[in-house]
Amino acid sequence: MLDLDKKYPMLFEKGIMGAANMGVFAPIVVFLMDRIMITDNEVTPEETVMFKQLSNEYGDLFGFGSGNFMMELMRIGNIYGNYISFSEDARMTWEAVEFVASEFDDEQKKAMVDILERLATSDEYLDKKEMSILYAAVMACYEEIDAINTVFSRFYERIIKVHSADHQMAQALMHLMNLMAEDPKSVKISILGRPDPRAEGNIPPVLFTYEEFADWILLVSLIRASQQRKAKMNHTRVYWSPGIGQIQKGLIKFINLESSDDDQIQEALDFSRGWCDAVKNGTGNMPFPDEQIFQTFLFGDDDDEFGDCMQPNLTKSGIWKITCQKFRSGIELHAFDITGDSKTYWCPETAKELAVKIDLERDWLNGNFPIAQSERDGIISSTGALFNDAQ
Repeated sequence: MLDLDKKYPMLFEKGIMGAANMGVFAPIVVFLMDRIMITDNEVTPEETVMFKQLSNEYGDLFGFGSGNFMMELMRIGNIYGNYISFSEDARMTWEAVEFVASEFDDEQKKAMVDILERLATSDEYLDKKEMSILYAAVMACYEEIDAINTVFSRFYERIIKVHSADHQMAQALMHLMNLMAEDPKSVKISILGRPDPRAEGNIPPVLFTYEEFADWILLVSLIRASQQRKAKMNHTRVYWSPGIGQIQKGLIKFINLESSDDDQIQEALDFSRGWCDAVKNGTGNMPFPDEQIFQTFLFGDDDDEFGDCMQPNLTKSGIWKITCQKFRSGIELHAFDITGDSKTYWCPETAKELAVKIDLERDWLNGNFPIAQSERDGIISSTGALFNDAQ
């Protein structure tokens, strides 16, 4: 066993991993093939023919032959038949691409790019999600930007050789290459967020596992507390309405943090993790059903009066409201609202702008928050160190 369940928790949670945890990578390959084929909610005859052809070519490299590819496709179809949310699908796709980057050898990476390229173009149309997945896979399989540009340049040349520069696929690919030149990190969001000729583009919300969300909300709370160090209390409080009136829960409280060794940080982390575990397992004192929308308010300001400490005073500017939604597999981050600012900052669409406005790491808002617990522990430690110069 490769113990990959901790590195790719959503793939494991949803059963996509299959035999990949034992070194047979066909489930990951077929999962990405399936995501390419189903991006426009239909599988064309051309895609079906290409899937069979690619299964014959690469079945032995990734599994036990072409028959295994078809069995995996049916298994994945059954998993999606039991309902997968938009954000779960996006998170699993991201994890699958990360799997390719970290677990595949060079031959397998080259094959993966070839598979996705040929499958994406088999119906002679490139939609946004196909390009997004293909771009992410190429970025995962090649480290040097020159090599990445070469892959897409050759791809473009093959398209115009068969078709023309005016063909939809050529124009879509040229648009992608222009986006790459502007800001490579924003490419996936840019593609997914713009209208498609056949269907409106859509950017899935950011999805955290419960363990990730517990660490994330602590980090966000620490950052805001570091910006309001003279507040009588920095408070993070959750509100939700499960049909029996509004329920609220004080989640994190900091009073005059003095250093990274302050016991309040570990106490808050333990409480946050315990609360998220109770929400996940349904063991809390109050109901918290799946698909429940909830708001988390972060408040506490240097000029607070005593009455502002326990409940957010929404007449003041600068209070953060974070809207999220609970699912069985984790918690979606939807948006930030800030009192005194009329704009709603949807995530991940506005991650770059929001990160600058409230001084958070962009990767905490765009779906790139670390999966590895050891990496999150390091970030918590370094963020706590912001208080080492507290007076």
